[in-house]
Amino acid sequence: MLSLYKLDLTGPAGTVRLTATEATLLQAFAQSSDARLAFEQVAQCMGIVLSDEQKSNIQVRMVRLRKKLHEAGAEGAVIEAIRNVGYQFFDELNIRKS
Repeated sequence: MLSLYKLDLTGPAGTVRLTATEATLLQAFAQSSDARLAFEQVAQCMGIVLSDEQKSNIQVRMVRLRKKLHEAGAEGAVIEAIRNVGYQFFDELNIRKS
């Protein structure tokens, strides 16, 4: 369960605090029809302009987000990179705005 108000993610293993950017990314994945985000969409969620230098920044942030998802109890490949496209989210996510 993702709480947009509290900026936390609760799963079977507990609750993890998220940054506003991480919460925005998870919300964007949940709202996407196929749970995919292109690199441009990820950059937009992060408030950055996509460039070669920023792609490595995006990769680092995705690693951190994956780690937090696993700390909350997600198993397996939760977010995977799709070569030359972006990222795909592979889990169920319930969002609470309050």
